Amino acid sequence: MRCFTGLAAILFILTFTAAGFGESALPDLKGTWIMKTFPILHEKPGKSPPPKLHTEKTGVHDFEMLMVINHQDGFRFSGYRESGRKKETIIGTIGFDNHTVYMVGDGGMDIGRLVSPDKMESVYLRVTEHHSITARTTFSRKR
Repeated sequence: MRCFTGLAAILFILTFTAAGFGESALPDLKGTWIMKTFPILHEKPGKSPPPKLHTEKTGVHDFEMLMVINHQDGFRFSGYRESGRKKETIIGTIGFDNHTVYMVGDGGMDIGRLVSPDKMESVYLRVTEHHSITARTTFSRKR
């Protein structure tokens, strides 16, 4: 009986451990997403002298945009983001865990995660010669 109980415990542990290693389904990201973006911008001075932290203008400008993902091939996807002033192409990849999302646009990148089938969160990063931007963004799928 003791041997049977030990064997049953081992089978139970192996079953649930193997289930934990199974992949979750690849999410379908196609559709229109409403982006609420909360950035902070640091404008840098000219090339010389080298910029000092917080010596130039820093600003915050919260805004909303639309993101449309109109093509997805497995873990790869593409589409565009647009506001009233600008439209930019984006491409992206879903990470190995099927929850992490990586996107790049014309100049910056988003590193985020899928919180639910209709909600994503990300941090946007962009550095150029003249400014640096970081932003926190939430994406809600428009149904």
